[in-house]
Amino acid sequence: MREYFIVYNQETGAVLWRGECNMGEAEGQRNQLPEGMDLMRVPRKALENPDPAVIDLQAIKDTYAASIDTDADTVRGKFITNTPGQMATYLVKEQEARSVIADASAPTPFLDAEASAIGKSVTELANEVIAQAEQWRPIGARIEALRRAAKIAVEEAQNLKELRAATFIDWPGTSPASPADGEVSS
Repeated sequence: MREYFIVYNQETGAVLWRGECNMGEAEGQRNQLPEGMDLMRVPRKALENPDPAVIDLQAIKDTYAASIDTDADTVRGKFITNTPGQMATYLVKEQEARSVIADASAPTPFLDAEASAIGKSVTELANEVIAQAEQWRPIGARIEALRRAAKIAVEEAQNLKELRAATFIDWPGTSPASPADGEVSS
């Protein structure tokens, strides 16, 4: 399998050259670049124009934007079980919890079943569910804000320097990293 890359000027974002190599070898090439140059892995589509100075920046943006979504899901997974069914279950449980706290006679099939299974009262479980939801909310909001801001910055990038900067995201509970780089292949 091959990977494709562009070497660019870190100061201006201008394309210096482009190439391809075996999967996993681009990183080694990055480490050998002179000061002021960097390498960005890109989808093959970005290099389809035979003119070496012409790249498909939109193809690169699309790939990196998709990678940002994937990375946001990975970060969410550090805090919650991040599958569609489980996400729906969390929402239903929170709704039931808030309903039963407001009105003890509210129907709570999810909470009833879980409380019975784990030996707790519905009210006790409802309070736990609400506390967990409140704890998650600011984390989830930060992840979503960072995801959206990064995708907007990717779309607005005019060159590779700006695109690279847009992909460095300081996700909650993680150190700054480039989420998209390393995820792109043919």
